[in-house]
Amino acid sequence: MTKNSIKEKNNIIENAIVGLANGDVDAMDILYSTIKTDVYAFALSKVYNKNDADDILQDTFVRIYENAKLYVPLGKPMAWVFTVELNIINRYFQLKSRYDVLNDETIIHDIVDESNDSKNNEIQDEYLIMLLESLDEFEREVISLHLVSDLKFREIAEMLNKPLSTILSKYNRAIKKMRKISKGGKLNEKK
Repeated sequence: MTKNSIKEKNNIIENAIVGLANGDVDAMDILYSTIKTDVYAFALSKVYNKNDADDILQDTFVRIYENAKLYVPLGKPMAWVFTVELNIINRYFQLKSRYDVLNDETIIHDIVDESNDSKNNEIQDEYLIMLLESLDEFEREVISLHLVSDLKFREIAEMLNKPLSTILSKYNRAIKKMRKISKGGKLNEKK
């Protein structure tokens, strides 16, 4: 693409966004046909899944439509578009991360079956204790605060005066350790 064609494309995009801000719904057709490939390619490069990239593409155009009035024309409309899209992609990963954490929590819930058989409960309690004992003290604390006390990771980080990333990392490592042991791994194995 030449400098002139890039400049022309930027003008088309900028005019379309400004048009949307002023209530011109036809501007969305122009904007969509001009940048849909760029927006889709960027999404696909981040999420590696065509269906998710399609969802992000649609969400991006909805968000552009909703927020067009916030756009300040500075000659670089794609920077604004990609910022909008990146926020959607970040939200996608946050939700995906929460979903993955919920899936990880099933290990605990699979172990702690809510049956009324006291002998069975005793065995499950011993097994759960054995799994928790395989963790270091800090991992046990994070697991307990999150799963038993039902605290959010951010709350745990504040309570323990640790960065959120440390709490998430410890939690994920602890779940992986417990999963490995529950699948027949050895207690004292490293990773």
